[in-house]
Amino acid sequence: MKIAIITPYPPIKGGISKESEIIYTNVRDKYEVSILSFSRLYPKFLYPSDSQYDFSMKIDNRNIKYYIDILNPISWFKVSNYILKNNFSHVIFRYWNPFFIPLYLFINWRIKSKKNNIKISCICDNIFPHETFFIEKYFIKKFFLNINNFLVMSDDSEFKLKKLVGNNSKIVKSFLPLKENLKSSISKKDACEKLKIKNPPKLLLLFFGFIRDYKGLDILINALKNLKNLDIKLLIAGESYIKTNKIKDLINNNNLSDMVIWHEKYIPNDEINLYFSASDLVVLPYKKISQSGIIPMAYHFNKIVVCSNLPSFTDHVIEKQTGYFFKNNNSNDLSAILSEIYQNHNFDQSKKYINEYKDRYSFDNFSKYFEELLK
Repeated sequence: MKIAIITPYPPIKGGISKESEIIYTNVRDKYEVSILSFSRLYPKFLYPSDSQYDFSMKIDNRNIKYYIDILNPISWFKVSNYILKNNFSHVIFRYWNPFFIPLYLFINWRIKSKKNNIKISCICDNIFPHETFFIEKYFIKKFFLNINNFLVMSDDSEFKLKKLVGNNSKIVKSFLPLKENLKSSISKKDACEKLKIKNPPKLLLLFFGFIRDYKGLDILINALKNLKNLDIKLLIAGESYIKTNKIKDLINNNNLSDMVIWHEKYIPNDEINLYFSASDLVVLPYKKISQSGIIPMAYHFNKIVVCSNLPSFTDHVIEKQTGYFFKNNNSNDLSAILSEIYQNHNFDQSKKYINEYKDRYSFDNFSKYFEELLK
């Protein structure tokens, strides 16, 4: 079985890229796999910082081809020709954003027009984008109707996908595996020292990852207003895709500056363990979501999560054992949950629960679903 996976891959930044690396390193010994990645993922004006790349990451470049320039259609021919020339039996698209559908449609059309026996599959991180995209449904449906098999990450995504493609395609429901390539935990004290966090609070909350509107950081900031009398602080760690003036005004206007530690930058792989080790729990106040790589990352470090009660989160969290839910978009409910955790939660007990529960997110389990995708 010869497989081509079309996906972002390190040194490109972001969770999709890192998760693709985990998938590749775990399946390459079982199958003949090539990664067909991007030399340029986005036009510069769509990217928030100076670089789309994290060159600090150590990469095994075996069978990794950075052929695709999203702005150069000649590269689309190049990757299509590579697939055809090398006689792949399977092509897997990693889909997370309809921005890439013109590219994917072209590659799919070209290889199918030349070799109709190639099996086309898709790993779907979501079905519809978290943020608005013009005439999105038409292009998404057009792309999906040309796919044989799908792998989705939640019941919600499976439901939405079935509404688009009916029962004509195989849909495999899985999860994002644990981030086994991350450094180990260290003590909270040592992590805070390395991050220069002075006087760590009793409860340090972590908001981690790229900052976007749909991730609800404003809800979390508003929740802090009701927690000023408790020894709680919020650590925000991640690069911003939005203008943060409104968030910073919200912090300053409500006198929350002493409660917020903000590291507004991309967090490289070799620093991720510091942020999770320093924190006591991870908050995901997202307003909408299809899946999140932050939950398995939190479980990797044995941290509970506090999530909005969206269907895609309820698939992966056991209430009061591996995490807590609050009413979506409700900062008062979030502050009540955080206050309850502050006063009553048994963190030693939750670590035991998470240790038992996170086995389901092992790559051994994920590989069963990956194999099913290929059938």
